[in-house]
Amino acid sequence: MQQTKFVETETILKALEFTSAKGGFTDTQQKKAAAALIKTMKSTQSVSGRHQQLRSFLKKGATVAEMMRATSSSRRTVFRYLNHFEEAGMTVSLQGGRYKLQ
Repeated sequence: MQQTKFVETETILKALEFTSAKGGFTDTQQKKAAAALIKTMKSTQSVSGRHQQLRSFLKKGATVAEMMRATSSSRRTVFRYLNHFEEAGMTVSLQGGRYKLQ
């Protein structure tokens, strides 16, 4: 089973985006590799991309069914992702059947 550390992957993504925006990759191969990695990490085909998508949903509140549809994930996987957020120190609350990040 793949272990995902939300904080670590989020930090790597932000560092790649920042370095790319500031022109920190001077080598053409590094620029291409960084751009490809950023694209992959933001894709809903990756765990980090689904984390990103769920975070935006949870800012306004979402039901489990909405999160399942948005990420093409099972109910169990959605709860696993919610646990990743809680392990990262974020507060996930349930209000009126909708989960929300505090």
